[in-house]
Amino acid sequence: MQSRRDQVQAQTYVLGRLTAALIAAEPDGLENPNRRMVVGTIAGTMVAALVFVGAILFGYFLPGGATKWREPGVLVVEKETGTRYVYDRGLLRPVLNYASARLLFDGEPPVVSVSRESLRGVAHGQPVGIVGAPDALPTRTAVNQQVWTVCAAETADLTGTVNTVTTMRIEQPGDTARGDRPLDGNQAILVSSKGQSFIVWRGQRLRLTETWLARVLGYDRDPLPVESNWLESVPQGGDLAPPDVPGRGGPGPLVDGRRTVIGELFVARTPGAPERRFLLERDGLAELNPMAYAIVAGDPATAKVYGNRPVLPRELTPAALVTLPVAGQPAWTVTLPTAPPTLATPPEGSAWCVRHSMADGTVELTADPAAPAATDDADGTGVTRTSASAQVVTVQPGVGGLVQAGRTDQAAGPVYYLVTDAGIKYPVGSPTVATRLGFPVGTASPVPRQLLELLPTGSLLDVAPGTG
Repeated sequence: MQSRRDQVQAQTYVLGRLTAALIAAEPDGLENPNRRMVVGTIAGTMVAALVFVGAILFGYFLPGGATKWREPGVLVVEKETGTRYVYDRGLLRPVLNYASARLLFDGEPPVVSVSRESLRGVAHGQPVGIVGAPDALPTRTAVNQQVWTVCAAETADLTGTVNTVTTMRIEQPGDTARGDRPLDGNQAILVSSKGQSFIVWRGQRLRLTETWLARVLGYDRDPLPVESNWLESVPQGGDLAPPDVPGRGGPGPLVDGRRTVIGELFVARTPGAPERRFLLERDGLAELNPMAYAIVAGDPATAKVYGNRPVLPRELTPAALVTLPVAGQPAWTVTLPTAPPTLATPPEGSAWCVRHSMADGTVELTADPAAPAATDDADGTGVTRTSASAQVVTVQPGVGGLVQAGRTDQAAGPVYYLVTDAGIKYPVGSPTVATRLGFPVGTASPVPRQLLELLPTGSLLDVAPGTG
């Protein structure tokens, strides 16, 4: 009776003969046909393992064999620390920042990453580059498509007195959700700076030349105090001022058989037509819109014409209106609103901001809940400020570019600046420097001078960096 072992051995023997017959065509061969393959596989694996272990041991006991970093024209980066070097006449000289590296290598430098052990024993020289130059450059975003927003962020001191500080935000349109609310054409805000009051209306500032003007226009609330650099970011419009009427108080022509005085006010009411108001001047009647009429009627000089009695317009008959010459619209009223705009109130938590769209040059006054808040962060090395600098500048990551002072409708200034997402403008020494930094001067865009002055200024970027 065969045991189970005998049966297994017999089956293995038969399978071996079948395998030998199939592979080697020798069913009675004395050697297993798979033996060479198995032995070769095991031997190869052992040899590979020995080579791998040998490489590890060699790298451990004899590290730092890299030499490519010694070639001229490469930026050496130490793997462990990220420190950048340039190999110069046997010395490793640290490169202060990325902008300096581009200026040293005439553009984007080839980078070689090297271990610290490979650099062991090499002497170090003095750092090379521009102190305070940017370590990160903006992407090639189009400045002429950006939006620059200047805000008057409210702050309160310990006594509760409300003041404002100027902050600025630079971003690409559409990349950031807009939460601001532009004012419509019939709204304005009343602000003051250095003792002078202004109306900000339709993207321009109108100076109130007299203290009584705010009252006669119906503006009873106190003006919002703003810093002069915020006010300068608003394009200047005309002045709100009472006109100088030549010959005021002198005799005028007879109207409906009655004497008149130069500087008097008249009203013409025609059925089915809007009411018309006039100022009598030497050469005839000057028609006034509601804004101009309010200014003239509230002028103390007009009150003197009326003998300090209430200033009431005299009504003109149709015959008198036809008889008297009409001088047309006075030049001083051309830039005025048709009627006094209503004062707007910002929503809770919002700040008044001036939004400049570089694409078309439009300027909007907005109530912005996302205005940058005031901070006390210290400036970096080489950064200088003036009284015109904004306290805080926030820039969307990667946004910036090469700019010149000017407007789209005028010739730009001769100085180039590189604006980075750190909120700093760096003067660029020449077109060659701009090209090495990756921003040919042909890509420069004009930015209003008042906006550039809000940015703190960094170090001059030059093609001959000094050592520091």
